[in-house]
Amino acid sequence: METMGSYLRHRPEGRSSENKESRFTESPTSPGEASARSPMAPAWSLLLALLLLSCNAICSPGCHLPHIHSLANRRVLMLLQQLRRVSPSSCLQDRNDFAFPQEALGGSQLQKAQAISVLHEVTQHTSQLFSTEGSAAAWDESLLDKLRAALDQQLTDLQACLRQEEGLRGVPLLKKDSSLAVRKYFHRLTLYLQEKRHSPCAWEVVRAEVMRAFSSSTNLQESFRRKD
Repeated sequence: METMGSYLRHRPEGRSSENKESRFTESPTSPGEASARSPMAPAWSLLLALLLLSCNAICSPGCHLPHIHSLANRRVLMLLQQLRRVSPSSCLQDRNDFAFPQEALGGSQLQKAQAISVLHEVTQHTSQLFSTEGSAAAWDESLLDKLRAALDQQLTDLQACLRQEEGLRGVPLLKKDSSLAVRKYFHRLTLYLQEKRHSPCAWEVVRAEVMRAFSSSTNLQESFRRKD
């Protein structure tokens, strides 16, 4: 009887524990938990991510040159520096004032879209200058090939930006006077080389001058990139 009484005393408590455990495990899932485990949730998350990426690309209010483009600028300047064959001090008598159009590259009123056009113009003329036969005879061929490749990549990036900016505004970006100033500047460099018969010192003077022009255009781009 004592054993039976002990069984009866413990039996209700066991059933109560079982019932409580059953009620805990069988409680209805909340709507939030159900949606989280739903196979449709990953699809909605993916769709939302795609929409955000699309808006970032399409709704952007202008061109944002990537950071890698800034690194490419530094590479161009490094290659121009490595091209040097003669000491600048030995070419002092060949120095010339080419009337560098600083206002075209550093004007305080220059807008970002116009700056991209100026950068493109300077890069294009630099590429053309170092693609001439005279340039091929003056410089190390391997370094010259690397410089041309770096300039070509610059032009590709800038052309993509130009198309985007012109598409947003529907008009050409570069003012005629700025474009003309850059063209005349590089034309003066070409005439100087011809007058000096493409001598080593003449090319050294032009190399240093182009470094100045490209450095100014790079600083201009950096200033706009920091504002983005």
